[in-house]
Amino acid sequence: MPSDKISALSKDLAKLMKDIGEVELENVDLFAETLELKFLPQVIAMAGKQAVAPGLAAGKTLKDFEWEDTKFDIPYQDYKQQIEEVEFKRSNGTSVIVGGEQVPHFFGWENEKNPHTPIVIYDVFDHMRHKAPGKVSGVPSPIKKHYLEVFEDPVEWGKLAVEKFGAEMLSLHFVATDPDAFPGDPVFKPKSPRESAKLFEDMLQAVKVPVSIGCSGAKEHDVEMFKAVAAVSESERLMLSAADKETWERVVPIGMKHDHNVLMWTQLDPNDQKKLNLGALEMGLPRDHLLMDPTCATLGYGLEYSYSIYQRYHLNGLRGDTSLSFPMSAGTTNAWGAREAWMSERKHPEWGPRDLRGPLWETYTAICLSIAGMDIAMMFHPGAATMFRELVKSFRKDLPSLIPLASDWITLEI
Repeated sequence: MPSDKISALSKDLAKLMKDIGEVELENVDLFAETLELKFLPQVIAMAGKQAVAPGLAAGKTLKDFEWEDTKFDIPYQDYKQQIEEVEFKRSNGTSVIVGGEQVPHFFGWENEKNPHTPIVIYDVFDHMRHKAPGKVSGVPSPIKKHYLEVFEDPVEWGKLAVEKFGAEMLSLHFVATDPDAFPGDPVFKPKSPRESAKLFEDMLQAVKVPVSIGCSGAKEHDVEMFKAVAAVSESERLMLSAADKETWERVVPIGMKHDHNVLMWTQLDPNDQKKLNLGALEMGLPRDHLLMDPTCATLGYGLEYSYSIYQRYHLNGLRGDTSLSFPMSAGTTNAWGAREAWMSERKHPEWGPRDLRGPLWETYTAICLSIAGMDIAMMFHPGAATMFRELVKSFRKDLPSLIPLASDWITLEI
C-alpha cells in the first residue's frame, strides 16, 4: 500500500478511536521482518502524571496529603530457656561472669535482656618451643614482639597481660606436662603435677584475675595435673580446661571436689556434646559449673562449620534444650594456625602486612563465633583481643568514642 494511503488510513482510524480508551485485538497475526515501536511524548507524559498519584494529576498539592499515625509493635520473640550463668571468682573478690543470655547475642532491640557480654581470656603457656637456649621458635612475629621478654617466665607473662593489656582473665596452659610435646627442644624439661601446682600458686599470687587451668592434650598426664592444680586452688572457683569423652569421668569429679567449673570439649559433634553434658550433670556437677567448647575451626579452615555448630547449640539452648543451655568457649588462638595469618608478606605481598593481617584473622574468627553464641574467646595477640572487645562494645550499644586505628594495632599503642 502506498505511503500516502497508509497515512490517510491512520488519520481516519485516529478520528474513529478518539473517544475509545482501549482497543483489544483478537486473532491477529503480525508478519514483519522488523517491528518498530514508537512512544509518543504526550502519551508518556500523561502516563507519568497518572503514575505519580491520581490526586497530584488532578491538580492537588502535597499539602492536601497527611501522614496517618500508626502503631508499630516490635516483634519480640519469646525464648523458653535462659543460658546458665557461670561465675569465675577469686578469693580476693575478683569475679567474671559469663552466660545468662535470654536472647541471641547482639539481638537488636532485645539485646538489653542479656546481662553479660562475651569476654576474652588471654592465653599463657608454661613452655614455648626453643630452637636454642633463649631463642623461642614457632611463634608468629606479630605475637612474639609483644611477649618476647616474658616467654621464659609464665608468671611475668600473665602479669604483663593483666597490667599492660587489661586482661580480665587468663588461661595458663600446662603443655609441659606432656613429655612428648616438644621433641628436639634443647631446653624442654617435662613438668610434674607438683611443679605445675607450684607454678599455678605463683600465678595466683601475682595476678588478681581468675585463671583457667589449661591442659596439654596428653590424657593421663592431664588428669594427674588437674588433681594437683585444682587442689591448691580450691579456695577459688576457676575452670578445668578441658574434659573430653576420654577423660570427663575422671575430670568432672575433680572439679566437683574442689568447686571448680569444668569445660566440656568435643569435636563439632552434637551427639558427643549432649552426652558429655548429661553425663556430667548426672554425676552431680552443678549446672552453673558447666561450660562447652564445641571446637573452634578458624577463618579459611572450617569457620562456617564451627559457626553453624555454635549457633545450633546456642539457639537450641534458648529454645528449651536444657542439655545445651550453657556458655560456650572457643580457642580462637587457633587462627594463628592458618598460613594466611602468620606467613610473611615477603612470600605473599598481595596479602598485605602480616602485622595487621594476623590480628585481623584472629579477631574475625572471634567476632564471628561471638555472633553465633560464643561467650569466651581464648586469644593470643593482645591487639586482636583489644579490637574484639571494642567490637563487642560497639555491638552492645553505641559506637565507642575511640576504636584503635590500624596503625595502633601494629604497635599496640592502647
